[in-house]
Amino acid sequence: MFGYYLKPVELNLLHFSKPAALNLIKLAAPLAFVNACDIGMFTVAMMVAGSFSVQELAAFGFTMTLLISTVIALFMLLSAIIPITANLRGTGDLPSELPSLFRSALVVVSVLSIIAVFALTLLEALLPYITTSAEISSLVKRYLRILIWIVPLDLLACSIIFISNGAGRTFWPAAVSAGAFITMVLVTWLIALGNAGFVALGSAGIAYSFFFGILAKCVLSILLMLQSDFRSLTFTNLTGSLEAPYVRRIFSVGIPIGLNEGSFFLFGALLVVFIASMGAEQLAVHNVALNVFHLSHILSVGFMTATSILVGEALGSRDLVGLKSVRRTSHYVVLMVSLPMLLTLYFFRDEIAVAYSIDGDTKTLWLELCLCILLLKLLDDIAKAGQGFLVGLERTRVVFLGRFIGLWVVAMPAGYVLSAHYGVSGYWTGWIMGTALILIWFVLAGSTYVKHQKSKWVIEE
Repeated sequence: MFGYYLKPVELNLLHFSKPAALNLIKLAAPLAFVNACDIGMFTVAMMVAGSFSVQELAAFGFTMTLLISTVIALFMLLSAIIPITANLRGTGDLPSELPSLFRSALVVVSVLSIIAVFALTLLEALLPYITTSAEISSLVKRYLRILIWIVPLDLLACSIIFISNGAGRTFWPAAVSAGAFITMVLVTWLIALGNAGFVALGSAGIAYSFFFGILAKCVLSILLMLQSDFRSLTFTNLTGSLEAPYVRRIFSVGIPIGLNEGSFFLFGALLVVFIASMGAEQLAVHNVALNVFHLSHILSVGFMTATSILVGEALGSRDLVGLKSVRRTSHYVVLMVSLPMLLTLYFFRDEIAVAYSIDGDTKTLWLELCLCILLLKLLDDIAKAGQGFLVGLERTRVVFLGRFIGLWVVAMPAGYVLSAHYGVSGYWTGWIMGTALILIWFVLAGSTYVKHQKSKWVIEE
């Protein structure tokens, strides 16, 4: 009788692994710092834009939403390098395959850069059809003409950073992101605000600060190749052959990831278009809420990537017990690290409003959206742990399908209907409903995979 009740408990303890939790934290902490630097760049820029005017804040948020929704799919496609590198490390083939992998990455970067520049140029031409505000359209065009050139530089830097992350070397990529963030803040202080004798360029200075920040990131990322994991990557090995055997695998694994994130940010961009018709104040508050939501995911996104790295290594070494341990542990750890952020958002919601220069009627709207952010973050954090597990398995088509159905079949229609009665909050409520479905989808997909592998893998104790 007692054995019957103790067996499930023993299995739960088996799946939760303290070493796996420590490895997750070790990998995720630098990755979270990278996310903090990346989102911090946008946050600083939005705060500076908000200090100019509500129109500047709305225009900059609109620009970044359009820019990110256009190119994010390309960056996430390239991130397929992370699980591929982790898998090669698990099999022990990374040193011999690294030159071919990096050569393939450079080919993919070249293709994606051409696509990005073309897409952003087309986006600039379509601006009059996207927004009816001539003032906002003019500001957005000014931003885009400068920011379009940061994408190829960022893609090149990310190709090196992703290989380093996949090899489990996440500390120095965090240092690279810190350098980019410091550069961006310094240039903003100098030329956007006009300090130390420089002429204040206003909103144009914000765009230039991004350019110099990404340029610093590109230069510093080259230094990552001095790490021990890159010793097999010599100039002779890199240029000794024109073969790029991993191009197809990067696209195969990366295209669903790109479509997944692309659909997510396209969803956000469409929300901006709908909410823009409600007025500048509603758009400004929504942009702030969206920025705070992404900023609150600093840790969970880091743990999602860390989960995919550990799962990729376990997959390469065919360790089913390790897969189970990482899966269960990642969910527990993500919940633990999410709690402090949830409490911070709740108790400091007034201070956040002050930081973004939100007051008056817009503050009431902000407080309503804060409750939506809290619930949405809780559901999305858990879903990100499940997504990291599936990405590490390179089952990215399942991830895309779940995200697409949750956002476009549930969240967008429900949000549109609810917005008729609840305004901006209605769209966020629909988003919450769609995220709940995504969470269930990822959990079921992960459980199904583990169940099917029991009869295929031989576990060595």
